[in-house]
Amino acid sequence: MEDGLHWLRNFYRKYLARYHWMRKLKPLVIRAYFGYRHLQVLVSGLLQPFLLVIARNLQWKLRFCTPFFSMVTLEKYCKDENLQTYELVMAESIALTMPEAYPEQFRKRLHTDSRSLATPSVQAVEISDAQVMGKCDFVFVQSHCLHHDLYCWERDFTAEEMHGLLGIDVKRKLVTRYAKSKDAVIEVDKAISLIGSASANYVHWLTETAPKLALIDEVDRLKAYPLIIDSGLHPNILESLNYLNIHNRAIVQLERGQLCQVNKLIFITPVAYAPFDFRRGFAPEREGMDPGWAMFIPRALHALRAKLLQRICSCEPAPGRRLYLRRNSQVRPIRNAVAVEALLSELGFQVVEPEKLSFAEQVKLFSSTEVIVAQAGAALGNIIFAPQGCRVVILAAWSPYNIYYYFSNIASIFGQKCTYMLCEPDTQDNVHPAHYGLKVDTQALRRVIKQ
Repeated sequence: MEDGLHWLRNFYRKYLARYHWMRKLKPLVIRAYFGYRHLQVLVSGLLQPFLLVIARNLQWKLRFCTPFFSMVTLEKYCKDENLQTYELVMAESIALTMPEAYPEQFRKRLHTDSRSLATPSVQAVEISDAQVMGKCDFVFVQSHCLHHDLYCWERDFTAEEMHGLLGIDVKRKLVTRYAKSKDAVIEVDKAISLIGSASANYVHWLTETAPKLALIDEVDRLKAYPLIIDSGLHPNILESLNYLNIHNRAIVQLERGQLCQVNKLIFITPVAYAPFDFRRGFAPEREGMDPGWAMFIPRALHALRAKLLQRICSCEPAPGRRLYLRRNSQVRPIRNAVAVEALLSELGFQVVEPEKLSFAEQVKLFSSTEVIVAQAGAALGNIIFAPQGCRVVILAAWSPYNIYYYFSNIASIFGQKCTYMLCEPDTQDNVHPAHYGLKVDTQALRRVIKQ
């Protein structure tokens, strides 16, 4: 939700989430809030065609405050405006190894054969007189809202919509923007945007944002350009940024919903993409989960890994560690976590809580790991630093809303073996189906690890 509601969310997690009746009430409150937001978007959609005409005719007056935009793909805008581009990675077709799945009743629900995936090129695009907004993947130019070409609008529900920053009318291809008016618009002459709707999440930072900086550093002409990032990032994310910012670029930070006007903006096309959520009415169990829904550019991830290992690990690590990543979250809880930890300790696993380690400590730890057991979650993004041949065993409840290929595709890119230990979901949890709790069959887990 918007910044003004962060205190309410924190208050709920700290004091109210422990009560069953409050967990029952929470989805009703959320549905009411977003029902109100949806009504706003519907009303705006009816008015937008008229307001867009006014906006185009009064562009100089509405430079910062126009909230209505027509959606245009970045590819089309580049062609129409003949923009300067820098190719960072060429398009290619890659072969992906699909994950193993246990127990057997879940195996038929996932693809298990090798798959070929076409990945797009990565371009750095120079856009004049553009605006970016904190926690937003879109770029605004005059009355246009520019977006990348990987969205499937009938399927994808964006984080910007979920958090109340944008209202998107898919049929009319119109966007309503809810920028924060209390924060002044920042103006800079030139900059590279590393803004991302999910940049505050550790794994999304590692896969969707940080590789952009690893790639753009190879363009000599852009080495003096400052970086625009989201404010409030976790210290570990900022630590990784310090390791990657080898040219000591200036940093411009944006609050959620805050606008930044850039005379010459460098926008980098996606190095990874997966839907944030699914639109109402879209049924992933009917459509069938496709491995291509979790797309990563291998060369971008390899560039990130190489640069960070070079700067953090002074010598070649020796694989051998067995790690179990303890997850300290109320989301997707393991009901028998004590029994799972006892089993893994017996099998020689070291129990770690990655969020309590510095970024450099996490990189060093995972770079010498032979086997990783963990729930699907942000900390598992550290497999980027694990060696080729590492076994990754992921504990997860079954849900058609989970994109299980997210971590398995990353593991495949680095030559690691990924296995899912799937469990029946605890459907008594009154949460999104992707966040159900689970109970792990410890004997089945023992057999999977000993294979």
